[in-house]
Amino acid sequence: MAYRWLRNALCAIFSLSASIAAAQSPRLAAPLDAGWRFTQTSDLSGVEAPTFDDARWSRVEVPHTWNRIGNDGIERSPLSNNVQGVGWYRLHFKPPHAAAGSRYFLQFDAVGAVADVWLNGRYLGKHSGAFSRFRFDASSSIKPFGDNVLVVKADNSRPQPGASTEDVIPLSGDFFVFGGIYRKVSLIVTRPVHVDLLDLGGPGLYAHALDIDAAGAAVQLSGRIANDLKAPQRISVEFAIEDAVGVVVAATTLKSTAASGTFAMQTRLHVEHPRLWEGVKNPYLYRSLMVIRSDTGKILDRVTQPLGFRNVKFDSDRGFFLNGKHMFLKGVSMHQDRPVKGWAISDADQRQDFDLLKDLGANAVRLAHYQHDQYSYELADSRGIVVWAEIPLVNKVSFDGSPANSALTANARQQLSELVRQNYNHPSVILWSLGNEVDLTATQVKGPSRPTVLLRSLNELAKHEDSSRATTLADCCEIPPHSASQSMPAPIREPVVGIADTVGYNRYFGWYTGQFADFGLMLDDAHARHPGLPISVSEYGAGAALTQHTDDAQGGPINPHGRPHPEEYQNWYHENAWATLEPREYLWGAFIWNLFDFSSDSRREGDLTDINEKGLMSYDRQTHKDAYYFYRANWSTQPTLHLVGRRYVDRVYAVIDVKAYSNAAQARLFLNGNEVGPAPCTSGICSWRSVRLSQGANELIVKAQIAGVAITDSLHWSLPHSERVVNIKAGDIAGYASKDGTRFGSDAYFAGGTAHGVNPPDTAQADRINVLADDERLYDSFREGEFSYRVPLPNGRYKVQLKFAEPTATAPDERVFDVAANEVVQLHEFDILKAAGGRLKGVDRFFDAAVENGLLVLVFRPRRGAALVSALSITPLSVMDEATQPRRLRHEVEQRRELRSDTSSRRSRSRVS
Repeated sequence: MAYRWLRNALCAIFSLSASIAAAQSPRLAAPLDAGWRFTQTSDLSGVEAPTFDDARWSRVEVPHTWNRIGNDGIERSPLSNNVQGVGWYRLHFKPPHAAAGSRYFLQFDAVGAVADVWLNGRYLGKHSGAFSRFRFDASSSIKPFGDNVLVVKADNSRPQPGASTEDVIPLSGDFFVFGGIYRKVSLIVTRPVHVDLLDLGGPGLYAHALDIDAAGAAVQLSGRIANDLKAPQRISVEFAIEDAVGVVVAATTLKSTAASGTFAMQTRLHVEHPRLWEGVKNPYLYRSLMVIRSDTGKILDRVTQPLGFRNVKFDSDRGFFLNGKHMFLKGVSMHQDRPVKGWAISDADQRQDFDLLKDLGANAVRLAHYQHDQYSYELADSRGIVVWAEIPLVNKVSFDGSPANSALTANARQQLSELVRQNYNHPSVILWSLGNEVDLTATQVKGPSRPTVLLRSLNELAKHEDSSRATTLADCCEIPPHSASQSMPAPIREPVVGIADTVGYNRYFGWYTGQFADFGLMLDDAHARHPGLPISVSEYGAGAALTQHTDDAQGGPINPHGRPHPEEYQNWYHENAWATLEPREYLWGAFIWNLFDFSSDSRREGDLTDINEKGLMSYDRQTHKDAYYFYRANWSTQPTLHLVGRRYVDRVYAVIDVKAYSNAAQARLFLNGNEVGPAPCTSGICSWRSVRLSQGANELIVKAQIAGVAITDSLHWSLPHSERVVNIKAGDIAGYASKDGTRFGSDAYFAGGTAHGVNPPDTAQADRINVLADDERLYDSFREGEFSYRVPLPNGRYKVQLKFAEPTATAPDERVFDVAANEVVQLHEFDILKAAGGRLKGVDRFFDAAVENGLLVLVFRPRRGAALVSALSITPLSVMDEATQPRRLRHEVEQRRELRSDTSSRRSRSRVS
């Protein structure tokens, strides 16, 4: 008896499973991508009328944007279009053939930033927000068998008081908001009883896994159903779960009488021995299904959604755990734009981005600073990439520092609800982010702007929409009680840290603010002040221009908001950043800013215009910057070996350090066919010190064995001059080609002192102070303090030229110092102000020096104030100069005696005192 019952039950389940698997939805989805007419203007009327003449408008296909931002060079391209305002779109279309009584819905995957929509002259509605999917019921306006005219007004006006976007987030942000129908548009046709399509753009089916263990998992499913008929309808609703190959592993049927309107149905299913979604290790995906049938068994609608079984935990001391296993989230942030296309990207573009993310070895992504296309979340699901999802509440909640008004609050809540509903089913999403740097302008000095009121409202809403996921926000400006690098107290910010379940810190020590050494101290301090709060680093990074280079990343101050941005500085920054972040076990993740360069029309930086170039790759995804390979060597198991500096071809210095990024244990370097030697690779870095290039072309090859596989990399550098010539621009990070054509390298070979410019790095051109000299640029930077230069040179005699300009002293004897070359004092009690005859006047000094052990050591020793030098030029003596060597040798002997005598005298005075 029991056997017969079990057999009958199993037969029923198998029959239902087969029925569900075979079910084909009568829903139609017709793309509306071709045949559009477009014009960019705001002063038109009557455009929504079907008879409006658009014959002179441009023909376009969607996705489309009228904006074009970002180009190489230091001037904006004439092809750029950064105009923000109104663009009009019109489309004539015929619907697909459908049964009588069908319902019609227009679906827009995104329009930037405010959309007004008309069909056949009838206004369907408005959607405010540039990033989420939205739908309109077009059933009462459509002509099922005739020509239809769809009109869309897209408005991406720059937010400001009085603008159409004044209450639409984002109000601000370091990214460009593109205008247009920049994602797909489609017409969805359903039967009168169907899955709800007006649920904030959501799928209408929502599944949540509960109580997951090896034996089984419970899944709570909720489906929203719409009956657009006036009379109640008897229906059955089948819920099911399929595995990755389409086998139904759990199913049930509910019967109901659907009243006119919208209602929800819920059930719970049990899955035996579920396979887990384990991130990049094994992103196994199930699918949830809902099938609606009439009382006669006819299929009315069908929808499927991704489903993954995973347990997520954030621990304030130990970081992030996926399915009980610790996982440090090695993440990057991504914007969605590309050159020329802007935001109107394709599925292939998104696949390429995720391919590159996987190649890098990342296991997490912050989809910044807004909701991305649905396909990106699907890719994250299938690739096992953990997602930080967020809304575009960026920088501020009002224009004048006041609390967010009711309209902006409503819009922020709308965009958060859309984000959650539309992405609820993606197992890759682990966090809902409430905003980015909203404390940037929220100082209590001006009076509290109260972003906390809005943030708390959003946090409560996120929990109401989805209690299963944690919330977070990205903080820019929480100020610790003290900072060693701050000379003045920072303004107190409106506190936002602690409102969400977790926090990410956007920090750019060594780039925008502070000293790099403060990075780790700040994180430790934050962890101590918020002991129960899980902490991550949500942004860190530095700009890198592909055509700008330095010989020493610490050779001079960096100008974060201007030019130049040497690529090597980004390398140095990330090497040190990862060394700071990786050992801090309490961090649950770190997100590099950014994987790709991206558009921002406020940027004039590096060698680009309208582009933020902090990416590990170029804007067009064609060039991997060196720092990309640093992370690949540390994050990926793929064999990686990359010689650093391949774009810095024409070298200034003959003796340099060579570096490769690799996950090999060691690597061997060859220069011009000769082996330099092996080097261990530690933390992804293999280094060779003081490698001497030859004049002319040089070929470098590096070889390594990784997991038994031989790999190699090579590059070519050139040295255009003799190894006996060295020209150094002191205190400068990028060097300079002088008016006479001499190339001065960036500051190098130094020890001690600090680098400065006569003008601070961010000084506007109109405010710059100039040095009076034949070639002013050779005197506009300097190294100051007590310092030395250890310049590697072949043995012989050299002429040394030192350049000086007094930047600050106003009276003689304020700055007095000695300069010695290989222990011989060449300048004694030198006073720049006296020698030049005033401040900001260039003055040079010359002397000869002998090199006997391959090294010229120049020591700048203060007597009063700090020593200083602006540039150094070292060249071999000419034949005529060599003829006077005996007299110079006698002079050097006398100087050594004077030095010893002076040293003895100072020691004697010291003993007496």
